[in-house]
Amino acid sequence: MNPNARQMDNQKGNQKGNQMGNQRIRKKNYNKTANVIFQGINPYLDIKNEQGFKKIHWHRNLSNEWYIKDDNIVNDSGVTIREVDHRINRGEISIGSSSYDGDKYDVRNLFVKLVEELFFSNYGECLQMEKALYLSMQLLLKELQDNISKDFEDILHVAKDHINKFFKNTSAHNQKELEKIIGPDMTLSLNDEGNLVFNEKSLRRYLALTKLQLNIDIEQEYSTFENDALISDIQRRQSDLARKISKVEEHIENYLHAALHRFPLKYYRDSDSFAVMFENNAMEILEDHLHLHLYDKYVEHREKSSANFRIDIMTVDLFIQDMLSILHHTIDYNVHTLFVKLNKHLNGDLKCLIAFFLYLFNIEKFRNNDIIKSIKEKSEDLEGNKILSNAYNLFMIEKSEINIAETKFKIFVKSKFDFNLDDKKVRTLEKKLYDIYQNRQLIQAFNLIAYQILIQRIVKDYAHFVELLKTTSSIYQPSYQKVIDKFAFQGNEHFLTIPIETYEKLVKEYLKIKDNRNFHFNDTLGDNRKISNSLAHLKRKMNKITIMMKILKNLNEEMTTLKDVSKLTPGQTVRNKQAIIFYVHLIREFKDDWFY
Repeated sequence: MNPNARQMDNQKGNQKGNQMGNQRIRKKNYNKTANVIFQGINPYLDIKNEQGFKKIHWHRNLSNEWYIKDDNIVNDSGVTIREVDHRINRGEISIGSSSYDGDKYDVRNLFVKLVEELFFSNYGECLQMEKALYLSMQLLLKELQDNISKDFEDILHVAKDHINKFFKNTSAHNQKELEKIIGPDMTLSLNDEGNLVFNEKSLRRYLALTKLQLNIDIEQEYSTFENDALISDIQRRQSDLARKISKVEEHIENYLHAALHRFPLKYYRDSDSFAVMFENNAMEILEDHLHLHLYDKYVEHREKSSANFRIDIMTVDLFIQDMLSILHHTIDYNVHTLFVKLNKHLNGDLKCLIAFFLYLFNIEKFRNNDIIKSIKEKSEDLEGNKILSNAYNLFMIEKSEINIAETKFKIFVKSKFDFNLDDKKVRTLEKKLYDIYQNRQLIQAFNLIAYQILIQRIVKDYAHFVELLKTTSSIYQPSYQKVIDKFAFQGNEHFLTIPIETYEKLVKEYLKIKDNRNFHFNDTLGDNRKISNSLAHLKRKMNKITIMMKILKNLNEEMTTLKDVSKLTPGQTVRNKQAIIFYVHLIREFKDDWFY
């Protein structure tokens, strides 16, 4: 045989053997991964550390052997989940109530009701906790600003004493010349190389046209050692403050934003802004009308008169009913779309309901646990760190809320369908979702639904308030009015008359609903203006300390150079003395207006 052909056959044999070996390794890894998921270990397995898992793509046939068949998933009464699903469809199991607006046998309507009750029944309280966190954060930043301001004032006072100790007062000529050069608009900053620049110019260019008297009048021999000590003290303070600010920024970025994306309001905030554009615009229009009719007109009336307050709520009432109708149909459509996708793999609405909620609670518990663990690792003394302490408390509350919602769901399913959701066979439904879908795909679909359900809940709160106004008005304004004591006609339910003192109490309820609706209390989520401005002020104050330190360093260097001017050219000598006079003036006349 040709030696080259023999070599090629050997290479093919080696390649085939390697391929078979690799297949055995991959199969082993796949089985290992499937087993990990089946046993209920963290579904977000860290596969980055497993070389063999880097290119895994989940396929349904990979884990089919690990899932329990429908006939083997039975409730505590011995009825299979497939049969329970059929009984619901036949109307043999009532899952709603007479007061529930929807088909009482419809699992998909039940899904909407459960989301509203389990996630958003106390949305106002959740929002108040977040507002308290933001207020605490703003107070902390204000306290830090005040401390830095005090430190800077101390540093400036010591620096001025240092200048007055060694330098005589600036001559009248130089004072006038310096004020003319500096003017009202000078900016003082550091360039990328850390050098001082004045109106974006170097000192040499900035002082190029000045006509200063170059006499350096000193009170006593200048001590560079004393100035070095002063600079070292400033540098120590600056380093301590810089570390504090850096930690604050890190904690704000990592935990304050996360605190605004806690269960359950995270679903509202994580929804795609483009997908909910209509709801956002509609809510803005609705709330503008509400505020105009329910509050602005009341304030205007109150300023002019103490008589009964008369209000026409027809526009508001019709807008609310239209909004509720649109939201109802939109939610129905999106829930239907979600269940159609889930049914392709789970084959049954009840299985979809159980699997999805178990899946949702599980990923939220893992997320919450990771954040709490991260906070604990960041600080051994939580009580000594207000940001971490507040964030930790909120996430511990979140942990409790997730557990309570999950427990309520388990109790509901047990009471209605007699399934124990802690049963391993039942929980295989949840594991199937990890195999079929990526987390992001399911959660994005749910975010949209949850957003619309919460908006619907808020609009219902406004609707209830409008009904309260009608009821109150009917007490003071009879439904039928007499005309010439003979004929009666029914009053218009939208034209209300309420005593001003009574309406004053009612309007507080409206303001409470409006305040609970203010999910964007922090202006722009993730980029809060007040906190961003506070951090900018902190950095600006820190910049002043850094620049003061740089001026003193430069002054020290120029005074050292002045001791031996024989080594300088005439031009260098001029620039050296100009710099000394200018730096002394900067310290004596230090102004906040010089910084940006």
